[in-house]
Amino acid sequence: MQGTRRPTAGEGSSLTRALGALACVVALGLAGCRTAMPPSIQHPLVGAASPKFNEVTIDDREVSVPGYLSTHVTVIDFWASWCGTCQDTMPALDALYRDHRAEGLVVVGVSVDEDASLAARGAEQLGASFPIVFDEGQRLASTFRVNQVPTTFVVDRAGTVRWVGRDPAGIRNAVTALLDER
Repeated sequence: MQGTRRPTAGEGSSLTRALGALACVVALGLAGCRTAMPPSIQHPLVGAASPKFNEVTIDDREVSVPGYLSTHVTVIDFWASWCGTCQDTMPALDALYRDHRAEGLVVVGVSVDEDASLAARGAEQLGASFPIVFDEGQRLASTFRVNQVPTTFVVDRAGTVRWVGRDPAGIRNAVTALLDER
């Protein structure tokens, strides 16, 4: 007759951890499965009210931050045509904008280029379909305390800066988390 083997301490704790993880997944599913806000870089505006602005875009549209009542999340991206990292960030932001604008996402690109024509040419080359503002004299960059590009701010419906960073995946995760809060 064969004896019943008892799990060793390591096996038992692995089973316990697996069951605990499964319980968490089930609980999250029942609670609406909210997305967690990714970690932000340290910036003095995180948790504070976003600076407000009203600007004319490079194609003569008016854009305001905060946005309209239908705006749930606002992304403000500081970039430049000469910025190598921006070559990756801008297309990712455009895809994010196209994916979620119907859900209340607004994306505003703020170019810190030396000339508005450089901003327009860069936005066109990078395929940006969202509004682009030329930050003449870097007034907005100063207000937002931007010291390098790209720097992206994710602002919630209440106008609070909830996330600041540079990573396209982090930006997408922050936007998804805030859209899930609705």
